[in-house]
Amino acid sequence: MYCQHCGKEAKEGSVFCENCGKPFEKAPPGAGKLYAYELTRLTVPDDTRNPGVAASLGFFLGWILLGPVGYIYLGQWNWFWLTFVIQIFAIPLTAGVAYILLPVIFAIHQYQMAKELNEMVVTAREKGQGDLDDDMPAIMEE
Repeated sequence: MYCQHCGKEAKEGSVFCENCGKPFEKAPPGAGKLYAYELTRLTVPDDTRNPGVAASLGFFLGWILLGPVGYIYLGQWNWFWLTFVIQIFAIPLTAGVAYILLPVIFAIHQYQMAKELNEMVVTAREKGQGDLDDDMPAIMEE
């Protein structure tokens, strides 16, 4: 288990982080070890995104070296810059093999990321609606 605030590993079942002292919250979908770092942290968008569109952008634009544009569609600028830099170095270092593999990798990853982001959006909406429902009896009594 990892702290959502500082990213350090913590003991399973702990209520507070031993490193930063902040309380643990229920982890949202996609909040695994990979997304615990600032560079790879996901930003929850305002609305859901179509996973098929994200995968198509990654695949088709990947052939003209613009595969990371799918991350812009998903609202994940940190992932755009990270994968753009990796792409620049990977293609020459692999003698062009990465040119063939990266569009497929972009398509698969952007599809999965869109599904995870959609789950996060739905969870955030349900949490927000739950708060409104809790306040409703107080409003009705007034």
